[in-house]
Amino acid sequence: MTLPESDDAMIRRVLWSLPTGLYVLGSVVDEVQGPWNLMTINLVTQVATTPRILGVSLESDSRSLEYVRHSGKAALSILAREDRAVVRRFVKAVEDVEIDTEGRPTRLSGVEVELTPLGVPVLSQAVAWLDLKVVTSTEFESHTMVFLAVAGARAIPELLEGSASERSVEILRMEDTRMNYGG
Repeated sequence: MTLPESDDAMIRRVLWSLPTGLYVLGSVVDEVQGPWNLMTINLVTQVATTPRILGVSLESDSRSLEYVRHSGKAALSILAREDRAVVRRFVKAVEDVEIDTEGRPTRLSGVEVELTPLGVPVLSQAVAWLDLKVVTSTEFESHTMVFLAVAGARAIPELLEGSASERSVEILRMEDTRMNYGG
């Protein structure tokens, strides 16, 4: 079998075929005063087990990267497959913030949120979330790869039961939407 010579369009489509999850990354400048942001993200992977380190790739000119650099922390909301519609709310920076009487955010872009122990917003409907602290980063032309240590987590019981192939909760993936990113 002879493969066709590669061109830019083909390379992009091949890269789109790489399976990825679809998550929402929370960021904050100051956990008490904000501002807070949530961003749809698919470029996430665990890169080490000891210590537990995630790599997340953020556009170099994004508000999320600015906030993560400033505070040194982030949080990752992991969503159920059935929550695919909510990720569209966070493809652009958050402008609509509702706060409670104590000044904490309750909704970002109309979606209910809560703050992690590190003070970073996560979606209340997330099946799990990870609290993260920046370890280091590497800059590329279009994106910055940020490496974050897992500082804490929460998950619904159904996510923790059985093996990965037996779980009753399926995690949202890029292929569950009509979205694509990368390439």
